[in-house]
Amino acid sequence: MEPAYNFDNIVHAWWFVRLDLIGTVAFALSGITIARSESYSLTGAFVLASLPAIGGSLIMDLIAGRKPVGIIDQPSYIIAIIVVVLTAKMVMAFIDMARGRFLFFFDLAYFYVRLQQTITTRTALVLFDSIGLASFTATGVLTAIQFNCRPFLVWGPVFAVLNASFGTVLRDVFRADAGNPVLKGSFYAEIAAIWGVVLTAALLWLPAEATYWVVVFSIFGVSVMRMVVYKLDIRAPMF
Repeated sequence: MEPAYNFDNIVHAWWFVRLDLIGTVAFALSGITIARSESYSLTGAFVLASLPAIGGSLIMDLIAGRKPVGIIDQPSYIIAIIVVVLTAKMVMAFIDMARGRFLFFFDLAYFYVRLQQTITTRTALVLFDSIGLASFTATGVLTAIQFNCRPFLVWGPVFAVLNASFGTVLRDVFRADAGNPVLKGSFYAEIAAIWGVVLTAALLWLPAEATYWVVVFSIFGVSVMRMVVYKLDIRAPMF
């Protein structure tokens, strides 16, 4: 079965790049959230931001035989990570400096403290992860089709899982987290697999005019499923 749309230049399309950048920034923010809560250095924060943002896509590109790999072909990804990390560092440093010292910034510091109390590190992490998971699930499927990885119904979901969750696995390995949640019970990679199948099938069988809405629907579906799974504490089937 051939896809209904010509994907020859999809990885260079403006909307594909923006979708990939949204996922990159979201996963970078998830790494920064961990770095802040666990007192990592600036270098450590950059590593934690980079691994989920580009780790999975790098493995996926190598398997697909993409030349050059995405982070070299599109340097905007690594630039985005650097900008996000440095911006977050400056904002956090500014708030830390202003807290309790300048009355003018008291309201800002107070708002930040209240926000930390309302939105826990875990909640913020899940929120950023859900956005990254959704974006990278879609781009993983599109990359499999773009580079003609057949059969599509196998490699589309596989690339969705690799792109969306393998970088998170690498991040937790780097943190020496023995309870690596993606591999030990968290219903996370399974979401990418489920929606990878749905999106691949839709791109193969629906008319080309529906492509944009199919991608939008899958992104929305992944995000909602991730938040629902977290809220209801649904666990993955154990071995």
